[in-house]
Amino acid sequence: MPGLGTPVRGPRRLEISEVIRIVNLIKKVNCQNYALITETASELGEKKTSLMQFIEDNPKLFALIEVEKPKKGLAIKFAYDSAEQNPATDEWIEVKKEEWKNKIKVSEMTYYGCHEFYYLAVDEPKNNSLREHLWRNTPEKIKTLLDAGAIKMQKSGYGGLSDYYSWEGLLLTKESENLIKELGWELVYPPKE
Repeated sequence: MPGLGTPVRGPRRLEISEVIRIVNLIKKVNCQNYALITETASELGEKKTSLMQFIEDNPKLFALIEVEKPKKGLAIKFAYDSAEQNPATDEWIEVKKEEWKNKIKVSEMTYYGCHEFYYLAVDEPKNNSLREHLWRNTPEKIKTLLDAGAIKMQKSGYGGLSDYYSWEGLLLTKESENLIKELGWELVYPPKE
């Protein structure tokens, strides 16, 4: 039994900001894109089960992966301050819906690195880790622009004399660009390289 005045170490409360700091440092020092839970717990001065319980109590703040090599175990790929920062949560989707409610992503057709034309397209759910189809170029947004007459299906093409390709889609012309802007939408163009 400890004597009077001897500090008794009880469980301390983990703070997500400290977990994030340690995870980022471990990822940096190990030159990896994850931090093993065992190593993170050790750096935090916690039992691995205590850290795991913290993760299970706050699942929306973590993205976990299983690691086989060099050491098998569960690892933290990302740690977030809030559920709104985690792309795997519904809260993040709601933030994105609000952020993109009056925006449309513009796609660019290039041919051997040269600009051919801009167009609009519905985001598809396949291979879509950020679930853009739920918040960016949704079918409802594209239908709104079609119904307003701001865009329409058009034929175009790209390429050279011997390798010309036909294309059909929602071509973005100067006229359609102006109509979309008049309807209160912001067009988000791909970044220039």
